[in-house]
Amino acid sequence: MDTVKGDVLKMYMSHPYPNYSNKERRNIFAAELCRYRYLGLENLLPGARVIDVGCGTGHRVIPLAKHFGVKEYVGVDHSTASLAVARELARELDFRRANFAEGDLFNLPYADGSFDVVISQGVLHHTSDPYRGFRELVRICRPGGFVNIFLYNKWNHWRHNMQKKRVSRIAGPDIEQRFEIAHRLYGDKPIAEMTPAEIAGFYDQYCHPHKSDHTVGETLTWFREQKLAYWGSYPPLRFRDFLAMAQYRGSLMRDYPHFHTWIAESIVRLALMLPTVDSSSPPFRVPTVLHRFLWQLAYALQGSRGRYSGGPALCGRKAGAPQANASN
Repeated sequence: MDTVKGDVLKMYMSHPYPNYSNKERRNIFAAELCRYRYLGLENLLPGARVIDVGCGTGHRVIPLAKHFGVKEYVGVDHSTASLAVARELARELDFRRANFAEGDLFNLPYADGSFDVVISQGVLHHTSDPYRGFRELVRICRPGGFVNIFLYNKWNHWRHNMQKKRVSRIAGPDIEQRFEIAHRLYGDKPIAEMTPAEIAGFYDQYCHPHKSDHTVGETLTWFREQKLAYWGSYPPLRFRDFLAMAQYRGSLMRDYPHFHTWIAESIVRLALMLPTVDSSSPPFRVPTVLHRFLWQLAYALQGSRGRYSGGPALCGRKAGAPQANASN
């Protein structure tokens, strides 16, 4: 086990992440519905064999996997503590199509082309070699299947990186000491008033032993090198699709009124005041250099608050014709 992997595993064995309550999971559900619509996966997940690599506690993907009716959900993680939480969530949701395995991202125990959809959100940037891990995700995806990743954005994290370095400089390598220092410097409320999800998130934000940051252009280069055709993103990187997404989120407000930030709510309410825009269909058009540049500026502005972790999730379709028995 390389040093990075060992340190990261120690972190998540002690502090599984995320750790949402039922209410918190419901509060993010509408955003997750938007995510899979604009990744282009909404109509592809029903009946699909899905793997969630670096699933952690499964609190984001498992509820959506059940909602969309996947044929099988496989959650893989190196942290047995995180997997224990994920198994409990599957039992709580009575999601019987979920299976879990302890595994190494760099050496997944599955044959080439085993899965219809490969998901890995917020994982590759916590490894010693993100591109090597990405190649492994592509390997286990079937021809014609889909790979979805989320990476920290370099432009968004500029101030957060300064904060994290300050915490590390004062506290040293000890995770608990980092938490104490980070909370004293950047905490918004007393620890006693923080939810388990907020505490787990704070550890993940300020105490994590390793992370890397990436740009949209870099990720798209990875896609081209591994013969993945751009399929979609969340948030959508083209303006018309972004407006359509905001209006779609507005249509969900009656059942899901909660927004993660006041900025997100303001964007949605403004979008609802504009003429209705018909959404594109996947595959969505590749964002131009101008789109990418303006989004990077937006992420840089967002990053001035010092909080992580803005950036788009991207989805690509693997080259090759789908195999007739891919999901059997």
